[in-house]
Amino acid sequence: MNSGSIIFGRLNAFWLAAVLAGAGMPCAGYADAVLDQDLAVTAQPGMLWQSSETLKPPVAPAMPGLTSPVTLAELTDYALRNNPSTREAWEAARAQAAALGIAGAAYYPTLDGLVSLTRGKTSINSSSGVVSGSTQTRLSPSISLGYVLFDFGARSSAKQAAGYNLLAANLAQNRALQAVVLRVEQTYYQLLAARQTIVAGEETLKNVQTSLDAANARRQAGLATIGDVYQAETLLAQSRLQLRRAQGEAGKLKGALCNAVGLPVNAKLELAPPEARPPSGTVRAAVEDYLDAARTNRPDLGAAEAQARAAQADADAASAQGYPSLDLSIAAGKTYNDYRSGSYSSSSSNGSIGINLRIPLFDGFKTTYSVRQAQARAGQMEAARDRVALQVELDVWQAYFDLDTAEAAIDSAQALLRSAGQAREVAQARYRAGVGNLPDLLLAQANEANARMEVIQAEMGWYASLSQLNNSIGTLETK
Repeated sequence: MNSGSIIFGRLNAFWLAAVLAGAGMPCAGYADAVLDQDLAVTAQPGMLWQSSETLKPPVAPAMPGLTSPVTLAELTDYALRNNPSTREAWEAARAQAAALGIAGAAYYPTLDGLVSLTRGKTSINSSSGVVSGSTQTRLSPSISLGYVLFDFGARSSAKQAAGYNLLAANLAQNRALQAVVLRVEQTYYQLLAARQTIVAGEETLKNVQTSLDAANARRQAGLATIGDVYQAETLLAQSRLQLRRAQGEAGKLKGALCNAVGLPVNAKLELAPPEARPPSGTVRAAVEDYLDAARTNRPDLGAAEAQARAAQADADAASAQGYPSLDLSIAAGKTYNDYRSGSYSSSSSNGSIGINLRIPLFDGFKTTYSVRQAQARAGQMEAARDRVALQVELDVWQAYFDLDTAEAAIDSAQALLRSAGQAREVAQARYRAGVGNLPDLLLAQANEANARMEVIQAEMGWYASLSQLNNSIGTLETK
């Protein structure tokens, strides 16, 4: 702000304070309070802003009416009713429904009422001074009606665009529901995997502790060196660290699941195991069938098509703004006059009906640029629709082969665990018999632990891949 504007602002504040003082209102320091808006922020950028009012969001309620442990179906149902994302998408759809009503209002006539009350006094100046005249009071109520008869499709195009936008909002709500389901399912399986990892870590820790006890016993008997003990202690410390990390990861995932469901992160949550995995190959059809299903079922693809059509309708409406429009107008009113000095009063009535032809002649090329802008947006929405269509196909393709890989990985991981378990038993027996060495035993135990983790990840990964395929297709169940 330059010095001239500062002086001008101070003068305006001075006159405002003077008016308030003349009206008997307190005005001490008012001018400075009006101009000094920095009072609402901190004095320096490095200072914390302090407020006397604390705004706290509402706390999510605990999950009511559910037995423990909670199944995935119960979690999903609760999330669909309580996750803020579903409510947000629903309110957006309601707003678009109201927008459709606003667009339809153009087909109705407009009715306006006006009441005007004026009071004036007439004074006559003459050479002998001021001569008082009459005081007049005028009351003028009126009512007017207007209706557009023809507008070259501007109203219909606007209403059509609003209808497509409502369809897009409803489909976006469907996709938001599917996204909530996917998030709950994925986090549910991740948490189950983390808890199974804890169990596997405890089993590994027990085996390593047994090996350490055996190493100490053999060292006391003179059959092992202190190096064997140190190696066993190292593996024991590593196993404890991995177990602690698994416990921390499970705690994080439990909070993430509560958040996805719409519960406080510290809510108590005991999970029921997932349903039994069906036999291999029973939940998968040909990938082409899934691609065809996704083109029909994916709500975001339908929403993109609706948005493209809405943008084209907006372009048509913008083009219609440059054409003439025909409307009907009807007005009626009455005026009451009262002259106090002459004790004279009168009234008059008026009314009119007409048809108006509005022809836009020149608006600084506003309509031309509006049409170009709307057409460009329509092209943008069509390109966005095509992009979404390609992404839908890629999602289905990748999810299909992820599920195929996960199914094959289960059998391989289980075979690996059986072999690793047998190898660990042999190495442990050889070490106890004094014919084996500790490094071989520790390696066999580490291999078994890794194989156990592979089984957990493969089994839970299959469930997660199935839910991802469901989401990619736009359904809740894959067959």
